[in-house]
Amino acid sequence: MLDLDEIAEAYLRHHAQHNDADFWAWQEVDQIVRANHELDRAWEITLLLLRKAETDEVLSYVAAGPLEDVIDIYADKAMDLIEQACDKDTRLQLALSGVWLESDSPVLGRWRALMTKYGFQDGSRPPLSRHPDCL
Repeated sequence: MLDLDEIAEAYLRHHAQHNDADFWAWQEVDQIVRANHELDRAWEITLLLLRKAETDEVLSYVAAGPLEDVIDIYADKAMDLIEQACDKDTRLQLALSGVWLESDSPVLGRWRALMTKYGFQDGSRPPLSRHPDCL
């Protein structure tokens, strides 16, 4: 089994450099999140990617990718983890504002409640760079 830190580094490098040599990491993250049906590992790689995101643009990339997929695939179980972690994790709060759920998502109400709780209900948010506790 590959080291999650190595996967995360290559995933983010692939995004930044568009290097085909690192595409394996995108595939590996996709496999972890979508195919293995192991929420714990999917959540672990997603949190790791969020922690390593150094810019608002990269945070948005992870939010619209693995984080959104985790929510779509694992629904209420994922939202249970997210709700537990959010109060202590500003970076996760910011990332959630970059998630887009379908109108028929079974967890749309829970996601909207978090957006309201953390002040993102209008779709705007301050950039990551204005949150020093996130960098």
